[in-house]
Amino acid sequence: MEQAPLTFALLDAQIEAMPEGPVATLNTPQWIRPWTLIGVVGAVLGLLPSLLIEWFAPAQWMVWMSKAGLIVMVIGFAPGFVRNVFVLWREFRKHRQGLIAQVDHDVGEFRALATRLAAYPKGELDAQARAARMAYERLGSRLIMLIGGVERLGLLPLLLSLFVVLRNWRDLLALPGWMSFFAIMAAILWVIGWAGAEFRRRLQFYGYLLDEALIVQSEQPSAAAGLPAHRASGVPEN
Repeated sequence: MEQAPLTFALLDAQIEAMPEGPVATLNTPQWIRPWTLIGVVGAVLGLLPSLLIEWFAPAQWMVWMSKAGLIVMVIGFAPGFVRNVFVLWREFRKHRQGLIAQVDHDVGEFRALATRLAAYPKGELDAQARAARMAYERLGSRLIMLIGGVERLGLLPLLLSLFVVLRNWRDLLALPGWMSFFAIMAAILWVIGWAGAEFRRRLQFYGYLLDEALIVQSEQPSAAAGLPAHRASGVPEN
């Protein structure tokens, strides 16, 4: 059977196919992410009328948009909040044992995947590893140019937007325009930083797996011959 070309799409599919570990519930599930984005959109909608009022005359549709945005925000963030509270409460008592078990599980799965990748030529693995590291650095520099260090602030920009909306939920149209603008931008920058940070983590993972595959590949000839690595590679002894 012909071997499939080594692409990042293939590598990503292999990663997604790995079985989840004992504490995989601590990872954000796929179904939570759309709800979180819905919550961000709701926060932006709730704050937008108080910004538009600087240029347009107050109208009833602005009130409706603010109330609808507040409702959408609460609905969007509620599933993730409830799930996270439940999971953290359940895992808190045995978090150390669970995390250790997860690390052991991950090491075995990563090694197994690296062993399968070691079947590819060394030059191909090395080229893909260099490409992953270059993409990781390029994305990091672009994020810094676009949003500075906001990706290091975690949930703080999003919590700022939530605070502004919930603190003035009775009369969102009365918010100062500058406050609404910064709250909206904080929510948008959080989405950009979150998406960029998630992809950078995956690029870093690509590089790690490819480097591990190269290590496994270098160990295989010496293991098969029963010789030290420096003799199997043809390097003369001193």
